Amino acid sequence: MIIARDYRDSDLNEVNAILKEAFDIEKKNFESNEFHEIVVTLDDKVCGYLLMTKIFNPILDKYYYLLDYVSVLSEYRGKGIGTKLLEYAEKIAREENTMYIQLTCGYERVEAHRLYEKNGYIKRDSDQFRKELV
Repeated sequence: MIIARDYRDSDLNEVNAILKEAFDIEKKNFESNEFHEIVVTLDDKVCGYLLMTKIFNPILDKYYYLLDYVSVLSEYRGKGIGTKLLEYAEKIAREENTMYIQLTCGYERVEAHRLYEKNGYIKRDSDQFRKELV
């Protein structure tokens, strides 16, 4: 059974395996009201993860969510795990009456692009710019 739920501190090792495979990074446990961490389990195995960051737009006086680290263990891809992650994120965003959900995805992650488009995300005509400070 596929279940989406809030992250628990006890998920750390399984989530780090996911993040290591997808992004070659690891996380630490933290607590904050500005973030939601979501995991998806299949038969009690954590196999998907994403981080939601709540951002306030002071011009429009509303919030939106930025999704990061959307990832599924490679052996679990194609089983609906990514869709379940996105559905749960949308449920949270709707409950909090936010304007929209936004994410950035690398050009080379074609499978991820299909997942997002299949779930109603619209590719925008823009490029993201970043300046590293460290």
